Amino acid sequence: MAYPIGLQCKKKSQWPVRTLSKTDVTAAINEAKKFNPALKEFYILTTAPDDAVVQAHVATLNQKHEAEGLFRVVVLGWGEIVRRATSDPDVANKHFGPTGGNARRSPLLAVWIMSGGALEKTGQELELSVAELEQDLRDMPAGHFVIRQRESDAIVEKLKAFERPGLSSAQRQERINLREELRILTDRETRAVAGVRAMLTDPLIAPWMLQAWRPSLVHVSVAAYVRNHTGGMGGTLPSSVLRLYPPNDRKREHRCSVAVTNEEAASVMRAEQKHRADYKKPMIPTVLELPATVRARAAVPRIMQGIYDFATVDRLTAEQIQTLGAFDIGLWKYEQA
Repeated sequence: MAYPIGLQCKKKSQWPVRTLSKTDVTAAINEAKKFNPALKEFYILTTAPDDAVVQAHVATLNQKHEAEGLFRVVVLGWGEIVRRATSDPDVANKHFGPTGGNARRSPLLAVWIMSGGALEKTGQELELSVAELEQDLRDMPAGHFVIRQRESDAIVEKLKAFERPGLSSAQRQERINLREELRILTDRETRAVAGVRAMLTDPLIAPWMLQAWRPSLVHVSVAAYVRNHTGGMGGTLPSSVLRLYPPNDRKREHRCSVAVTNEEAASVMRAEQKHRADYKKPMIPTVLELPATVRARAAVPRIMQGIYDFATVDRLTAEQIQTLGAFDIGLWKYEQA
């Protein structure tokens, strides 16, 4: 263990939660440089949410510190603090109480924040977070994670104004409307979590995501699925359509469609033409054969939503869904329209 280390706590307003800024971090680091003896590591702990911008700032500072022989900086947001605390049974029992009996604790593994219909984590930060979550779910199957929209938090804040007696009829009706709006948002968040968990852990689906395909694109599928399932459709205008159906659905009764861009549609055609030129026969039109980016961004998220709809809208049993071959997501057929 490195010694000496420094700890700096940054409590932010409980509601609405303020983020920890790069300026806050830099100011704390400048103060830590004055410590005697010189620190080896410096931890900043905050009740604010984990923030990709701050983490990128810290990574840059750490490169500079390493070159200058200075201490390493670690910033832990509230989601990561709780995740680490609840992953240790002794610490969790002390601060959150024992589960009792044979019940297994469900440690909080991650908190992902959305804004405007999209995850705030992007790029490499999202890729690393998805990989970490997959490993954590494998090591701690009882663990859970949260996807939360800032719009949900805004409604919770509005509802605080109605936590008093003597509300008028109009105010009570407004509270009812807000609670219903919040229920819709939180239901979407719950469904998004269930889909991501299936993508990363389901014994039939996860091998396609994590082994058969490029793992580096898993986060693209995760982000698109979460966006679509929470009502954020992104800024891409429909240009062409891929029709998708399970491999054993010969009558195509359970077909679903997803919009793709002109460039994505063209890349599918190029892949088909190349296969025909290389092998002198048409390509079998399965999701497995789609260009990686089209498969990750468009096909897989739509298939995952389709599987969810089979169970919740069509009321198919798990056995019926499996009979369709729906869990073999790489073998789904496609056609361009």
